[in-house]
Amino acid sequence: MEVDSRIIKKFRKVHLEIESLDTKVHKKSGFLFFKSHVHTMKELLESPHHQKIFSITEKIGHDVESWYKAGRLSKSEEMTYYAERDSIDDELHRVNMSIEDREPTWWEIVKAPFTEFVEIVLHNLPKEFQRSVLVNFKRAFIPFFDKMPKFLK
Repeated sequence: MEVDSRIIKKFRKVHLEIESLDTKVHKKSGFLFFKSHVHTMKELLESPHHQKIFSITEKIGHDVESWYKAGRLSKSEEMTYYAERDSIDDELHRVNMSIEDREPTWWEIVKAPFTEFVEIVLHNLPKEFQRSVLVNFKRAFIPFFDKMPKFLK
């Protein structure tokens, strides 16, 4: 039973990482109609939380495998490991689906065409004009964006 609790304790860290990722999915900033999601879908899907989850579960798997090879893993402990592993897989799948199915805010829908237009214009300008346009654009429009648009970095 002691290893059972150790297995559950080790998986608790994974559950906390998934919970932390889940809280970021619908987090918004802004004012009234000008709300945007704090994190993009790409940022969430490629977040360090996923890497930590993979790393922790890989370590737990190696530990359980070594306990099994050493004959120190009972049938109930093995069942606990598989149940927790399946639970983690289901939770992570649910969070990833909520990230992918997340609806954009009204402001994100409105500003997307303008952002794309500016990206296209800047991409097609000669390099010497890009610098002067960027300086003026940043000065005039950055207050309307929550974060610096990628094309201005």
